[in-house]
Amino acid sequence: MVKKEIRKRFKEIRKNLRGNITSEFFKTDLYKNAGTIFSFVSYGSEIGTVELINKALSDGKIAAVPYMTGKPHEMVFIKIKSMVELKPNKIGILEPEYRAESILKSDKNTVIIVPGLAFDKEFYRIGYGGGYYDKYIDENEYMLTVGVCFEEQITDLVPRENTDRAVDIIVTDKMIRRKQYENIK
Repeated sequence: MVKKEIRKRFKEIRKNLRGNITSEFFKTDLYKNAGTIFSFVSYGSEIGTVELINKALSDGKIAAVPYMTGKPHEMVFIKIKSMVELKPNKIGILEPEYRAESILKSDKNTVIIVPGLAFDKEFYRIGYGGGYYDKYIDENEYMLTVGVCFEEQITDLVPRENTDRAVDIIVTDKMIRRKQYENIK
């Protein structure tokens, strides 16, 4: 199955699902030890991330959400203090106002929450086709990458290209999946 067909199939699967990532994620050492959480803001039928962002802020963590710069495949993460700072962009996704002084750089204490339409058992994903997250992950390899989705969005194998990047962990509405070789609590 090609990526276009997979995107269509999993959009259809996801459209009747609702919920947030499992609250067990907040009990993990990887969340507790994260100083900064970079997270997309859920849109449409995506698994909810607003609760995650609000929890990170209430736990005293630094939270940042993406801003699409307008350049091909380029986004930056802008620090926020509250979800009320976000406004719908031209396609309706909540986004911060561009403030150069609030752009954050990731480091080894950063956890990035990555969206996807489908994730496979080798932790690769099919996104929306823009390449934003693959490029960002490629340029910032030292941060921990967490794919989030509904359990129904996990499949055996997705097609991949040289530019596609696997995530380190997948968190669904029901469970946390870790790579076999990872030692993350």
